[in-house]
Amino acid sequence: MNAHQIAAINRTSLCKIVVIGAGFAGLAAVRALRDSNADITLVDRNNHHLFQPFLFQVATAILEPAEIATPIRSLLQEMHNVRVEMREAKRIDLSRRLVVMNEGGDLAYDILVVATGVQTSYFGHEAEWAPHALGLKSLGDAVTARNRLLKAFERAELEPDPWKQARDMTVVVVGGGPTGVAITGTISEFTRRTLASDFRNIDLSEARIVLVQSGPRLLPAFSERHSTYAARALEGQGVEVRLGVPVIHVDAAGVIVGDERIAAATVLWCTGVEGVPLAGTIGTHVNPDGKVAVLDDFSVPGHPECFVVGDAAHVMGPDGRAMPGLASVAQDQGKYVGRLIAARLANTTHPKPYASFTPSKLATISRNVGVAEFCGRSIIGFPAWLSWGLLHLRTLSGGGHARLSILANWARLLTTYRRSGRLIVEPSELTNGRGGRAPAVGETPDDTATATPEVAVSCK
Repeated sequence: MNAHQIAAINRTSLCKIVVIGAGFAGLAAVRALRDSNADITLVDRNNHHLFQPFLFQVATAILEPAEIATPIRSLLQEMHNVRVEMREAKRIDLSRRLVVMNEGGDLAYDILVVATGVQTSYFGHEAEWAPHALGLKSLGDAVTARNRLLKAFERAELEPDPWKQARDMTVVVVGGGPTGVAITGTISEFTRRTLASDFRNIDLSEARIVLVQSGPRLLPAFSERHSTYAARALEGQGVEVRLGVPVIHVDAAGVIVGDERIAAATVLWCTGVEGVPLAGTIGTHVNPDGKVAVLDDFSVPGHPECFVVGDAAHVMGPDGRAMPGLASVAQDQGKYVGRLIAARLANTTHPKPYASFTPSKLATISRNVGVAEFCGRSIIGFPAWLSWGLLHLRTLSGGGHARLSILANWARLLTTYRRSGRLIVEPSELTNGRGGRAPAVGETPDDTATATPEVAVSCK
């Protein structure tokens, strides 16, 4: 009998723990089980852990994809009691303690941790808007968003019609939260400072960047002082800030804001999230937004063996509002559940009841401007931007090499406005094999030679 057979026999006698999702919460839970006597299976449909707070910087050519993502197996290679499986969970059967998978055998469990995160919500308009909108939730989404943004300006460079040229040079960002504010300021700077000298037939100082917020102010989770500061900083960069007006329609040619039609080649949807469909299979404890209402220890009511953590869980904070979807919150919850499970397995004292906390609030507005609220302090400008960057670098899982690479890119951006990722790279399966775009629905192959489809992109 070889070592692999002995290990397989040992695993059958151990507690089977299945963790779904290798985001911040899922990884934190697994790492907290490092010394536990259990057979742990971590399932994710991707082979990498993604640092989502930096996705907008990939989409705007500041960072490269490999700088914000790390292979899951390399992060857990020292944990010999963990198996990583790259496949997708389709349904959770609580009564049978079974995770139904999209391929291969289903996974039986003794303890289940669901850390699936959230997806972009179109507020009931999925059928109409999703075909034109791209949620910025993955590396593929970020690269596609970068491609589409750059291609819009390439089309404008060749466009003889002034109206179409103006449309291609218009970007609309919907949602005035931290992501919307950050990507708006970054795109404004990108077009007017980085790309301005790259084109000859268009004046990118005339590019139109519009930020639309349905509420009365930007950054509603921050103080009014910081909301006002963010709006003025963006307006100082030439951004049109529209407050108190909803977007009522999105299509391939632009958006309708209130009663105004804005023709735009690129629309970024930076508002609205909901739980993923897998979480909805848990049963009656799922809220209308798709998140799971959990007990104080993050277990599903009536099922102490099933835990939901991170963005997938509906947890109230000390201020009486739902906890925000932040990396620090997800990591804290995952670590707590991992320690609780480890204590159960070892039959030792359980950790103290989980205490929600008020996380730090930080937002970046442009390459050296930000706002921050933490530990009773309020900071604006470059110190706030630096705090934002250092806090996120500390959370990054990619190791020293990734941190140094990101710091180098930021330093270059601060001093020269140059960006390394200004490449349009299309997946080969999206082309027709001769360097052109694959025919879209309703097109013939010859149509693709001149087709210039408008795009709409959405993100959290």
